[in-house]
Amino acid sequence: MRRVAFWLILFLGALSFSVALAQPLPQPNVTILVNRDEVNVRVAPALGADVLGFVNAGWTAPATGRSPDGEWVRIDFNGQEAWVGVPVINIISGDFNTLPVADPRSIPYGGFESPRSGATTATSAITGRLALSGLRLRAGPSTAYPVLANPPRYTVFPLLGRTASNGWLQVNYEGTLGWLVTEWVEIQGGASILALPVDGIVASSPPLSEDTLNNYIGTLRLMLSRLDLAQPSLDSIRGTWTTVALGQRAACQNFPARPTDINIANPVLAANFPTLEPLRVDFNSAMSAVRLAIDLWIEACGQPQPPSGVIGEATVIGALNSVQTADTLFADLRRRLNELIPPDVELGPDQCLFTFDEQFDVLRRLSVNSSVPDALSSRKTAIGYCFDATAGQALTFRLAMLKFNAPILMFISPFDNPTNFLVTGRSSAGVDSITLGPFIVPSTGRYLLVIAATEFPAEGALAVDYFVQVKDAASLLCLVTPSNLELVFSLLVPGFSDLVNGYQCLTELTIAQNTGLTGAAAAAAVPTCARLVAEQFPLIGVALTVNDLVNSVANSCASTASSGLPGVVVPTATPLSGSTICPGTAFTCSQLFSCQEAQACLGAGNFSLDPDNDGIPCEETLCR
Repeated sequence: MRRVAFWLILFLGALSFSVALAQPLPQPNVTILVNRDEVNVRVAPALGADVLGFVNAGWTAPATGRSPDGEWVRIDFNGQEAWVGVPVINIISGDFNTLPVADPRSIPYGGFESPRSGATTATSAITGRLALSGLRLRAGPSTAYPVLANPPRYTVFPLLGRTASNGWLQVNYEGTLGWLVTEWVEIQGGASILALPVDGIVASSPPLSEDTLNNYIGTLRLMLSRLDLAQPSLDSIRGTWTTVALGQRAACQNFPARPTDINIANPVLAANFPTLEPLRVDFNSAMSAVRLAIDLWIEACGQPQPPSGVIGEATVIGALNSVQTADTLFADLRRRLNELIPPDVELGPDQCLFTFDEQFDVLRRLSVNSSVPDALSSRKTAIGYCFDATAGQALTFRLAMLKFNAPILMFISPFDNPTNFLVTGRSSAGVDSITLGPFIVPSTGRYLLVIAATEFPAEGALAVDYFVQVKDAASLLCLVTPSNLELVFSLLVPGFSDLVNGYQCLTELTIAQNTGLTGAAAAAAVPTCARLVAEQFPLIGVALTVNDLVNSVANSCASTASSGLPGVVVPTATPLSGSTICPGTAFTCSQLFSCQEAQACLGAGNFSLDPDNDGIPCEETLCR
């Protein structure tokens, strides 16, 4: 799994991050004046973009950039980067044409020639920490910019820049330069962010979004967006050469922006080569045609123009042919891309977009210590969920079925590699639940949980109503007390509705606490508790015996924590006496060395070791 949450770098530039490169760019000295009331301030330079607020006639602000088509100007509005239309403003100081060209719908932030997000090795003595929650790392200081990564809670990173209003901070998160909202960053060591350069520093290379790197649909969308950004340049140069062809003078100033080619990451290009390669070739041919027309005009502007001179006919014809080629390719690319791209899906905070094999689906995002109801049917035989987790985190997943009429498979895999099963579980005949875990998260990132029917019922339609629950195994198992035992076990232990066992376990723990029993006496006092834990909480990679857990539970119950309540502590992944570690849940029988290892891996969820489901793994080789 990637540690930068689903964003990597497009170009691994050879430039090192020198002192000169880390210097901020000169700030423009342009001021605007709004010339009418109730002017919309938008999050991006487009009429359909979200409105952040309104300003009235007489409102002034420093301008920080302009859109590629020259129709919008960028400002700072209540701590966030924002845009207003040129027709409703006057420039009262400075030169509009000196403003850098930028667009939050493109990557990178900061202008086409000076990325303020992307790859970096820069560091800083001023650091920040995400104290309360994780946060989205964006390509620029506003919500209009794409998300580059999702730093988790407690992340510490160097701070490298800020906005003029101090509303956003530029940070280096694991080699990715991006922007975070200042409100959620805890500044370390009492340092002042005022020492950071306004507008940040320049990245060593532009970033590439997760969508373009890891999924087919995202690449198509980026290509279509790039066409939109290049369209003003094509329209402008077409008008210029048409004017010249008619024998009129055209202005030699404000040359259109030269659009660049697109690069598609090798993994997604290789996986979708028959579709993406022709699109890539045509896209780059279209951009080349636009650049040629622009370059011919720049060259012509160094020569006399009508009426004082005449541009060569061959040059005019060549430029118009390039424009016509670009027009044809632009129209054809739009048609093909729109046929391939599904309708835009607006993802909510509890959703994520999953793509696989050129297909996509919007999945529900699971939160730790939550319970979600859902159902399988003949029309929906499998349901996926996404969840984010950090390395070393211990999570327990339980499928509690209210009704079911078919066997169910439940598995966890990396989000970007759904065929790599990390842990699996199957429902048994007559059992209304499946428990996975504790699942020890191998690396920080996003994961996929899938619940699927493995066969259809003999009679009637498939009908499975269930709750899927995600629990922090470490916090639950290590904090089982008389006060919360019933809640914990009702969530995690199938059959705890058997009040005799539940009440008996609760009684045992209370007695152990109140009497201060230790050693053998404590072990003898909590047999029901120990049995329930032993049955339901086997650790991944450790084959625990009932005696191991009896001793662990007893010792924990006999000790008194600072809260005055005993805790049930399941041992960590260190082999206890008589225990064997599973070397890997993806191992096959030929990769294991003993029957004990095979049994440990079967207990960890590797059911491929027991194809006949008789409870004996690798019975033809290791456990004969």
